[in-house]
Amino acid sequence: MLQVDTLHKRLTPAHIGLSTWLPNQSFTTICQVTIKDSLTEGKYQVANKPFRQGDIVLKEEPFIRQLNKSQRKDHCYFCFRSLTTKSVVKCRVKTCKWEVIYCDRVCEGRGWLVGHAWLCRFPELDVSDMQEVVFGFIGFVTSRCRGQNILPGLVSNMESNNIIQDMRTMEKIDKIASLFYLSEDTIDSLICILSQIRCNSFAIKQAASVAVDSSYVVSRESIHLGQAVYLTASRFNHDCDPTALVIFGSDGNPCQLQVQVTKGAIVKGQSVTISYGPLATKHAKEERKKKLKEDYFFNCQCSSCVGNREESPNSIYKCQICKVSRLYRQQDKCRNCDQKPYWAYFLKTEAEIEMYKQQQDYLKVLQLQENIYHDNALSVGETCDKLAQIYCVSGQMRLAAKYSKRSLEVAKAIYGKISVEAAEEMMKLSTLLFNSMQKAEAIKQINETMIVYKILGLSKSSPEDIEELGDMKNHLIYIVR
Repeated sequence: MLQVDTLHKRLTPAHIGLSTWLPNQSFTTICQVTIKDSLTEGKYQVANKPFRQGDIVLKEEPFIRQLNKSQRKDHCYFCFRSLTTKSVVKCRVKTCKWEVIYCDRVCEGRGWLVGHAWLCRFPELDVSDMQEVVFGFIGFVTSRCRGQNILPGLVSNMESNNIIQDMRTMEKIDKIASLFYLSEDTIDSLICILSQIRCNSFAIKQAASVAVDSSYVVSRESIHLGQAVYLTASRFNHDCDPTALVIFGSDGNPCQLQVQVTKGAIVKGQSVTISYGPLATKHAKEERKKKLKEDYFFNCQCSSCVGNREESPNSIYKCQICKVSRLYRQQDKCRNCDQKPYWAYFLKTEAEIEMYKQQQDYLKVLQLQENIYHDNALSVGETCDKLAQIYCVSGQMRLAAKYSKRSLEVAKAIYGKISVEAAEEMMKLSTLLFNSMQKAEAIKQINETMIVYKILGLSKSSPEDIEELGDMKNHLIYIVR
């Protein structure tokens, strides 16, 4: 509970200006795109030179950033690096009650200059339900250093966000405004910045290996570190089948955003697109369009949403007559053989699948899935991945590798051969082939994995994986006969 009258006593002369300091430097280390302005698409990024698959078009540092509270105990509050030692640096103010730690004095100094100096005296703001408004406040003081009152050059979609109608958010804004004596104009700026953050922020994620026992890594998970706003990257248009991929953590910097071409050749002047989340290979058209409308306030008109894709992610069923065509749930007729599917059989089989899942009988689950789903259905891949984990834990590495291969085939079919999802499956398969001492196949798979990692930029964002792959390869070449 904020007792504003009491908190006013903690204000200092430094709080009068509410303008942070940033060094006179560019936030981008690589920028090979140019802004184009269109009446229909607004301002968006286009290539300023031809690109090939694997080319990096942008590397950018955040304009503002916020580490999730759940990550603060073991991550640097400024750079988001994982802190594994006890030699961490705390806030320069010994009485600071914020739960923040840093890598070193450099990060502490930067964190102080870009916002913590104004917040340090008010740990009452360091609560979960105030995080959004606090982030908006940091956006305001940071924008002031650029001579702006809102995040420079970013859309807000104020008319769609309706923050003013959100009473709970407005109450939190009022608390911040009362505490720092914000003017009406500044409050308007803060409301606009919150709208900008909602439709321009990126979730910073980091891939991590999950060990099922002390020896084998057979699973990967994505850790949500926090969020950030990138002034250049926010200008990339969305496409449900994008030409480029957003990666975090290149050059060992968790907050550094990298945009890398993953699909075909891009000519000079062509729009470079990324996905805001929804993907044509993973989500149905209606689901994608609904998500984009709710979160980003536009009706997606990309080729995947406008065209009629015969095989949508919902078309997972296999026609029981011709065994060729794919069907979506309750489809009237098969397009290939013109026969009407017997949906009672599909539904009955799915009920059996759920029963066997409860019993942990994944071989039976896979058998039934193969009866009703097409070979590259995501659920088939997930079951194969589960079987790979089960056999790995029991030490049956060859069987584990067999099902891992199948899981990889599904990932490539759904997400593409050059995709983060495929790369993660390739890493798992490399490990399993190595542990089962299938020398020739393991070396071949390791080489392919390293190539895909390099194309996607994962060699820099996950150097520990590349090191592990190299160690496995050297072991196989020089030690295993």
